[in-house]
Amino acid sequence: MAVKLLGPRPGERILEAGVGTGLSLPLFPRSAHVTGIDLSSKMLTRAAKRMTKLHLQNVELIEMDACAMKFPDNFFDCVSAAYVVSVVPDPNGLLREIKRVCKPGGRITFINHFKSNQPFLAAMEEISNGLWQKFGWNANLDLRGLLKESELEVHEEAQVNLFGYWTCILCMNRK
Repeated sequence: MAVKLLGPRPGERILEAGVGTGLSLPLFPRSAHVTGIDLSSKMLTRAAKRMTKLHLQNVELIEMDACAMKFPDNFFDCVSAAYVVSVVPDPNGLLREIKRVCKPGGRITFINHFKSNQPFLAAMEEISNGLWQKFGWNANLDLRGLLKESELEVHEEAQVNLFGYWTCILCMNRK
């Protein structure tokens, strides 16, 4: 869903922040240049094996912290961040960095579980968040609030994965 909403075009530069094992890499068009970054060298090793197996020559993998990227400003046409926002220690810092490296008018997708708008579910997320944080995951992340603060313009949302519990959000970088 993230790649579909991102709508990558031939020749574009795409960043996948938190590429992990590279599951989504074959979903990007081979006519685009994809850079996948991850903090985990073990994940990148698995992604590199996937790249080799699938002959993905349009992909570059780099070990890098998504909250402190070494790319120049306005470098990427599109950015995808799946299942990353709720596991970084500084979600605001991640959004600032993604916004900084994405060109003005660029497209950004996030897939994550975000704090529910339904009061009962939001209360349950709040109660269980301590448990989830032991696994490195923030169960009550208010991404919509963070996006508003960062001035990323939400264009589309779609429920994805098991029971639609996760959301894919397409944003435009207004800079």
